[in-house]
Amino acid sequence: MANNGAPASATGPLNRVAIGGCGRTGASIAAALCRPGRTVHILDASVDAFNHLSRDVVERGLLVPYLADITLESELRKAGVQDSDVFIATAGTDAVNIMAAQIARHILDVNSVVCRLDDPVKRDLYEGLDITTISHTEILRDLALERL
Repeated sequence: MANNGAPASATGPLNRVAIGGCGRTGASIAAALCRPGRTVHILDASVDAFNHLSRDVVERGLLVPYLADITLESELRKAGVQDSDVFIATAGTDAVNIMAAQIARHILDVNSVVCRLDDPVKRDLYEGLDITTISHTEILRDLALERL
């Protein structure tokens, strides 16, 4: 796991979070972050992906779904990603995640960006981009080593 960007907690309170990708991982993170005083925006290119979301938090306005291609700057702007305290890219592929993360960090100037990268080899390519990368592979490896 590489921490190349400032942790979100170092930037102050999280009032607005944007998540790119509404699969099981994105929906789970979104649900964990929902609380009064904070709005979580979750973006996905498939309307069916929003079936992973709790209807209650959507109805209460704590979680706002946006139909959007997270690899397009214009769609990230329409969803207001540029006004977010943190952007988390959790789509199903590394290529989509890193593209969305780079747009959020370097074009939309989101202060804290977290990117899911399943291939730990690719992580080394992105260390200098001021983006926090997280690899499920490395997390599972480290947990397994702790248990041995």
